[in-house]
Amino acid sequence: MKKIIIAFTLILTSTFIVNAQQDTLKSRDGDWGFVLNLTGLIDNISLGNVIDGNNNNSILAKHHLTDDKVLRLGFGIKSISNSWLLEDSITVVSTGNRALQTIDSTESRFDFSISVGYEKHLGTTRRLDPFIGAEIVIGRIGATKIDASTDITDVTGTEKIQDITQIDGGFNFGLNFIAGFNYFFAERISIGAEINLGYLYSSVGGDMSHSRNITPVSGQEINDFSDSKNKSSSRGFNVNSTGGLMLSFFF
Repeated sequence: MKKIIIAFTLILTSTFIVNAQQDTLKSRDGDWGFVLNLTGLIDNISLGNVIDGNNNNSILAKHHLTDDKVLRLGFGIKSISNSWLLEDSITVVSTGNRALQTIDSTESRFDFSISVGYEKHLGTTRRLDPFIGAEIVIGRIGATKIDASTDITDVTGTEKIQDITQIDGGFNFGLNFIAGFNYFFAERISIGAEINLGYLYSSVGGDMSHSRNITPVSGQEINDFSDSKNKSSSRGFNVNSTGGLMLSFFF
């Protein structure tokens, strides 16, 4: 009889645990999820990435350490690599000859940001999932390099001009306090919103330099170099609110 009672108790306990787990639509211990930004109204809804401290698109992932403790991980990246080619017919002022001017230029820059945060989830209902938390954000604004090569070709030959401009980048650092909620309308799929009270420090710019090399059709090569400084910084508190659709899955 004693063994039967113990077995019956174990069956009831396991059944209760299974039913308790099945009685929620929320993400839970071990789940990974991703957050997309939901914008627009009923007939004009669109999804996009969340925005980082550099105002670039970023990926925000969430991992349940336990049912109610969640790790936030954000990563943003932006690579700029632009190029232009312009050809035009001009008149050379010094000779009066018609010439073909070709300008081939490129611009490059690389930005990135990372964020690490923690959420404490407070809800005990099946669908509604309020939470509070905090995160640290660090971002880097890459240096800008502009390289322009100009060829001026007429009956006497080709004059070459090389211009290189370099501008220092910058960085930012932020600390955000977060409060929000998710509403799970399906298994592990939620729509929610959060509000952030944050402090952000940003420093942009520094040294600027410009070099020019002129190789004429005839005569000596000409080199010119100039540098200057242009730097700005900002700091302060701000409040941001976002709406997001959270997709999470087991693996």
